[in-house]
Amino acid sequence: MKEYLNDFTRFEFILNHYLAPFALKIMGAFALWIVSGFVIRWTKRLLRKALEARKVDPTLIIYANQTLGVALRALTVVAILNLFGIETTSFSAILAAAGVAIGVAWSGLLSNFAAGIFLILFRPFKSGDSITAGGVTGVVREIGLFATTIDNGDNLRVFVGNNKLFSDNILNYSSNAYRIASFKILLAHAVSPEASIKSFTLALEKVSGVRPDPKVSGEITEFSPMGIFITMKASCHQSVYANVLVAGNQAIYEVMKQEKYPVPEMRTVLINP
Repeated sequence: MKEYLNDFTRFEFILNHYLAPFALKIMGAFALWIVSGFVIRWTKRLLRKALEARKVDPTLIIYANQTLGVALRALTVVAILNLFGIETTSFSAILAAAGVAIGVAWSGLLSNFAAGIFLILFRPFKSGDSITAGGVTGVVREIGLFATTIDNGDNLRVFVGNNKLFSDNILNYSSNAYRIASFKILLAHAVSPEASIKSFTLALEKVSGVRPDPKVSGEITEFSPMGIFITMKASCHQSVYANVLVAGNQAIYEVMKQEKYPVPEMRTVLINP
């Protein structure tokens, strides 16, 4: 009986001094993680509304929300470690050494992160712009912490590293008010280029999406043994550029068919010896 009481007393001591406090810390850490999740979501929502009220660029809003979420989660982890009595300051040297090792191992990832910050600051493009960069042409959907999301012409989603975009030439098709659609046409020698330019101009002006200003224009751009090249230019918004190209080519074809333009042929000159 005495041994049983000693065992019970020992178990009660362990329970009161070790297991119960540790269980309370576990529950406290779990509660802190849950509550912090609600607080982080509420804070991010508040930040997003504040930035939207100030009409900040949507890309910057997404970037700021992601950065804030990561920072608050890191603070939550530090708070949980302190709850268990772990002095986070004692890990400063270890974290510094780990930071150097991670910096060397993840140099590419960190360069993408830095490039993402510069993309936000200098803003060569924003969400919704049509661009060509990093070997990809498409519409920008999101500029993330490390990669930019682009939907290409085949409706495939491409993730391009920010550093690759920032170090490459960037063509932004959406930054200007309009884009020039060019049509290169080969005319036979028997066709008058001046009359053709007038006919093509009238046809292109009727194409849906072509802007009246600047006006449709055409000019002789090249000579060849088969005929004369002329280039017609029509301005349109980037969103209808592909449609204008298709409809413009169709309109030019209809003019050539209606006017019965001859097929360009190679001309040779025979010189008698």
